[in-house]
Amino acid sequence: MAKQSAKNISFATFNLYNLQLPEVEWHKKVYSQAEYAEKIKWSAATLIRLDADVIAFQELWSKQCLVDLFEAAGLEKDYTLCFIKDEWYNIAVAAAVRKPWQVIERKNHKDFPSNINLSKPRSSDGEDDELNITIDRFSRTVLQLSINHEDAQAKLPTIEVLITHLKSKLPTVLGTKSKALKAHQEAIGSALSTIRRTSEAAALRVLLTTLMKGTDQPVVVLGDLNDGVLSNTLSIITQQPPSRMYESSRVGNRNDAGLYTASLLQQMRSLKDAYYTHEFKGIQEVIDHVLVSEQFYDHSDRRVWSFREMRVWNDYLEDDDNSSSDHGVVSTYFLYDPK
Repeated sequence: MAKQSAKNISFATFNLYNLQLPEVEWHKKVYSQAEYAEKIKWSAATLIRLDADVIAFQELWSKQCLVDLFEAAGLEKDYTLCFIKDEWYNIAVAAAVRKPWQVIERKNHKDFPSNINLSKPRSSDGEDDELNITIDRFSRTVLQLSINHEDAQAKLPTIEVLITHLKSKLPTVLGTKSKALKAHQEAIGSALSTIRRTSEAAALRVLLTTLMKGTDQPVVVLGDLNDGVLSNTLSIITQQPPSRMYESSRVGNRNDAGLYTASLLQQMRSLKDAYYTHEFKGIQEVIDHVLVSEQFYDHSDRRVWSFREMRVWNDYLEDDDNSSSDHGVVSTYFLYDPK
């Protein structure tokens, strides 16, 4: 998409579907050189089509894979690549930021914030609602980037971008040989995955509130949140800010800490209602999200950018092609339009 102004900005999220180097094991599997080349080729073509300023990646096994991908796309000189560290185990998130946008600071969040407590003692009114959750870290490190425009004369605010990949809906492997539990391992495993994902959502919300409450800070959350737009998980993360439904309404003038879901913003102005980025057990839904603060919401008094459109590439999802992805790729575009 041709950019009308260097102050416009676009965000994307791209699940790389276990992008690992050839001849290196991942989940007891190995890519051949040919398989790796095909995966890089497909991902490079997708990257070029995205044409986004800030791209979040998930399911990356090696730093070198992303370097290879950007070189294959011919974009290595245009982007700054950001990783959680030089080496890691299992899959991780990463990011790419295109000039004229630049990364001025980066942080990793592996441990939950110290001010989160997921426990509740038994109530004095006799309700059996005691709870004690001991999860204290994200299953995948959250990468936080502070980005701004390289042209100081542009006078644009710094944007805080959080790259995320929450726990999936797949049942947690119990690791038990108990015959009594075997018949129920899917139910218990699914419950554990849901508890972890919800805990991660709460921890992410604490990070966001710390960033946003009482500030005029633009914030964007990008990534595979492994839950739908109307799920409890998303409600915790976004705090469900109300949207303006008619012009004379004042709803949406201010929302200090809420996040707007790009897929809902798109649906409000589109005749389509069939957006999806993933299919699980026959259910199609958007689980790859772009969430934005009020600085990106059309009706906010604090608007800096206005929403233009969201695009989803998902036509390959039914092809069962390991060189592609098992997620749709999402991009969103915002025009510089201060209020």
